[in-house]
Amino acid sequence: MDYDRIIVEQMAKAGCKLIPKNTVGSISPDIEWIKWLSYEPEFEKSRMKYFDSKKVSELTFEELEEARKYLRNKAFAGLFKMYGTDECSEEDYMKVYDFMCDESIEELMLSKLTSEELRYAKQEITRLSNVPKEQLQAKVKKEIVPEIYKQLSMVDAYILHVLSGINFARNMDDFDKRISAQIKQKEIMRQRSPHYTTNIYVK
Repeated sequence: MDYDRIIVEQMAKAGCKLIPKNTVGSISPDIEWIKWLSYEPEFEKSRMKYFDSKKVSELTFEELEEARKYLRNKAFAGLFKMYGTDECSEEDYMKVYDFMCDESIEELMLSKLTSEELRYAKQEITRLSNVPKEQLQAKVKKEIVPEIYKQLSMVDAYILHVLSGINFARNMDDFDKRISAQIKQKEIMRQRSPHYTTNIYVK
C-alpha cells in the first residue's frame, strides 16, 4: 500500500495545498511553476502562430509534439492557479501534484530563455556566487517574497532559482560544521569530566 499516495489523496479531499520538494528558504515551487508555465516568450508565440496556420496533417510528428507541449503548459498554468482552492477538483489536484513531482522546473526555465538571456544569467550567477555569504543570503531572502518574485523578469527569476540553491547548500554546509563542532566539543568535555577520567583507571 502506498501510504504517501493515500496522504496526498486525503489532502486533495481536504482542499489543502501540498507542496513536494519544497526547500526551506526558496521560492515555493507552485509559485515558480505558475510564473514559468504562464510565460510565453516571443519565439514561442511565433511557433504557435505557425502551428495555427497549418492543418494537423501538414505538421510533422516533432511539430505536433512541440505544439502539444505548449498547449499542455498553458493548461497546467490554469490548473496551478486553482491548486489548493475550492475551485480545484480532486482529479485536477492530483494532476498538479504529480506534475510537480514528475516534471523538471529547471528544464522548463531553460526552454523559455533565449541564448542571450542564458549567457547573461551565467555571468550573473558566477558573479553573485562569489559575493560574501551574508550578501547572497540577504538577496535571496528579499527576492523570494512572493510579491517581489512575481515582479522579477524571467531571467532574474532563473538567476534567483539557482542562487537560492547555492545559498541553501552553503547554509547546510554551515549547519553540518556547527553540528560536527558541537559533537567534538561534547566529546572533549566528556573526556575531561572527573567521572570519565576515574573510570579509565578503575579495573
